[in-house]
Amino acid sequence: MRILSPIDRAAEVGPLVDAGADELYGGYVSGAWLKKYSLLGSANQRYFPSAQFSGLSELRATIKDAHRRGAKFFLVLNAPFYTAAQHDDLLVDAARYAGYGVDAFIVADIGLIMRLRDRLPGVPVHLSTLSTIFNSAAAGFFERLGVGRMVLPRELTLAEMAGIAKANPSVEFDAFIMVGKCPNIEGFCSFTHNSPDLIWPCEESYDVGILSGGDAAAKVVQAQSGWSRVNRRQACGLCAVAGLKDAGVTALKLVGRGGPTAMKVRLTQAVRRMVDYAGAGHAKDAMEHEAKTIYKEVFGKDCNPYICYFPELWQRP
Repeated sequence: MRILSPIDRAAEVGPLVDAGADELYGGYVSGAWLKKYSLLGSANQRYFPSAQFSGLSELRATIKDAHRRGAKFFLVLNAPFYTAAQHDDLLVDAARYAGYGVDAFIVADIGLIMRLRDRLPGVPVHLSTLSTIFNSAAAGFFERLGVGRMVLPRELTLAEMAGIAKANPSVEFDAFIMVGKCPNIEGFCSFTHNSPDLIWPCEESYDVGILSGGDAAAKVVQAQSGWSRVNRRQACGLCAVAGLKDAGVTALKLVGRGGPTAMKVRLTQAVRRMVDYAGAGHAKDAMEHEAKTIYKEVFGKDCNPYICYFPELWQRP
């Protein structure tokens, strides 16, 4: 299985590839775009400078170094939607990036997908998780638009991922594996990640109470309030690596654009270690023990079902 790691600076290419990354993804907002729309109108769902390459020269250097080291680089253009004028601007920018050797664009907006496939047919388009493909029919729809690789939503179970992959055998699928699990469905969420302190609305402390609804409401409140007691940036799905491979997932995606280099490297090393361990054919219990050991080494605590990407694994007999 391939490992897809976030990157924001050219200096990170070497450490991330050495840590085990096969592919890298990152964002860049051009000067012309910033002048017209500002960073609050970011083209890639990140609204702070640390999650963007600082300039075209750094973007080009990143792509060149990644290719020199045998890795691929994907550019993120994954806002849920754009205006018609923004489509025109993005096509101009995308043609420039394609000339630099970008291996694929990660996109959510249907209109931009169609225009990129028409204007730049030689550059693959990958579907962002913001497109929320919850079933095989949705995946089939985007395949017919020319999308050959898709990032599966965080909310799917292993069985659901397997069903989608089986029904769409010519499509490649990515699944999230560490960091950034969210209590909301990303493609339907209207929160913006633009806090100067890098604390998002879903990470604010809050209390939840019951107004009405009896026992059923109490269960919902109990489940929702649990999010305020965990750090979703410590989410993990390492226990499911073997299951993801069996489900037809071909790449494991790490969250972390804009994060510290040291943490990106550490997380990439953790996933590589688990992928290699799972590939050695160990028994299920041994793999689960290894995954939990790695998690504790990385985060200094035991894992938690709230921030497990595949909580159904906690319900096994």
